[in-house]
Amino acid sequence: MSSISQCLARHWTSNPPVKTPEQIDAEQYLICVPWFGNRYFTAKLIPFNRWFLFVASFLCQFCCGSLYSWSIYNTPIDTYIYKNASAGNAVYTFYIACGLLGTTAALLGPWLERNGPRAGMFLGTSCFLIGYIIAAISLTNESMVGVYLGYGLVTGFGLGINYISPVSALQKWFPDMRGTAAGFAVGGFGAGSIVWGKVYLPAIKAFGLPGSFIFLGVVMSAVMFFCALCMRTPPPGFSVGGINIHGVIHVEGEEAHSAEAETGKADIQSPVVAKDVDGSDAVQYEVVIEATANVHEAHVKHQDGYKNVKNMSMIDCLLSADFFFMYLMLFGNIVFGLVVLSRLSPMATGVFKQSPDEGATVVSINGAFNCCGRLFVPMVSDFLVRFFHLNPPFARKCIFFTTLTTQVVILLTLPTIMRNQSYDWFRFEIWLLTLCYGGGFGTIPAFLTDMFGAYNIGALHGFILTAWSIAGVGGGLGFTFNFNHLVNVDKVPLVEAYIQNINWIVITTIVGVVALFGVRTNPIDRFAPGYQYSICGKPIIRLR
Repeated sequence: MSSISQCLARHWTSNPPVKTPEQIDAEQYLICVPWFGNRYFTAKLIPFNRWFLFVASFLCQFCCGSLYSWSIYNTPIDTYIYKNASAGNAVYTFYIACGLLGTTAALLGPWLERNGPRAGMFLGTSCFLIGYIIAAISLTNESMVGVYLGYGLVTGFGLGINYISPVSALQKWFPDMRGTAAGFAVGGFGAGSIVWGKVYLPAIKAFGLPGSFIFLGVVMSAVMFFCALCMRTPPPGFSVGGINIHGVIHVEGEEAHSAEAETGKADIQSPVVAKDVDGSDAVQYEVVIEATANVHEAHVKHQDGYKNVKNMSMIDCLLSADFFFMYLMLFGNIVFGLVVLSRLSPMATGVFKQSPDEGATVVSINGAFNCCGRLFVPMVSDFLVRFFHLNPPFARKCIFFTTLTTQVVILLTLPTIMRNQSYDWFRFEIWLLTLCYGGGFGTIPAFLTDMFGAYNIGALHGFILTAWSIAGVGGGLGFTFNFNHLVNVDKVPLVEAYIQNINWIVITTIVGVVALFGVRTNPIDRFAPGYQYSICGKPIIRLR
């Protein structure tokens, strides 16, 4: 048992990555292909710039967002394999993939931090492509189990790695605008869910059902392989605007305020060379900081907190009360959004008697609100930090307070709207709900980095995504089972069946609001001996 414990302890440890001089030289350019023997093939036409990662991350997540368009495949697959469009077996592929996405992200998060986003995306994209190929072969042989194995398990595994890899990288490259970086990192997922839904049916018509998996799998994998070439962690000594990847600042006087610093340009210093375990030269991920005139006042005011966060171990973060409350907070923020994503079209046509075309339109617009929430809501948190000088974790907490309380109001008023058949108000509330849902996904990476540090973001973001899997699979199946029982067994009217199902979701969301208040963003409380909780700077709970 001791060896197993040691193995688990080693896995849940984030050792800062080591970079050789050859790797640092190669990563000065955008296209950098690792090879054997510490060699790298580079195209020296385009120098690397951290802003390229915004595009690469968005494109990677755009391809991952194809998962949310899976419902388009349900009817064609059921018809192809079972000769029955209502067989209802293809939908379980989506649930399996969602479950694997969260589980994989949780288990491989520490591995990602030790090996870097490029290795993570190469592994994830390879699994993504292999899963599509297995699914295509299985469809040719009319095997639903093969589709579960290929897309559900293997592609779901790849999606889990590729979802967290660009997020981890951007949080390290953009310590000065973590919310914006997180929004771009996951915003592509929402955009992909819109676009790929319009591509699947034309691809099936052009290539056949099995052939569409080969075609789309190759296209999306090619995009993600190219994005993987662009992915990397910052070089030793990286700082931007006077802030290193941990948000820590070191000001040494006016002589440090160079013209270059005033532009806010990232300053990369010479690496510190040490001996690796095999005796070869290696460059440690050292913290070397230059002072600049562009430091945000919020970062200056909260340096003690950032310095303490930098030293937190991954195990301490995972077992902390703050992470536990953040987990419940995120779960409460996303559970109704996930249910609505799968039920919106039937609600529009069944409850409000709209046409199927209107149902498809409202779903497409809903996807746009999901994308906008992921992209722009985290930017608002950066706005609060920059212009109101709020403690960054507290700014993210304000965002979640807004999204959660807004959802509670929507859930409490939605039954009346449904009973009164107010379709315009229904659309408004659902789109606002989806904006809050996407905003939670966009803000959580920055919140986690602020709370637990840049070296722990991959593991913690991966672990907290299990809330997504539980809410998507458990919440979706629970809602469906209860809804079907109410309609088919108890003969409850359709509107009342939806309303009765909403009641338990209200409770879940309120639990999320309560959990939010348990998240301590005050560094004095967080790093006090034992457990301390303060209100307005006055400790009200002290446990030693």
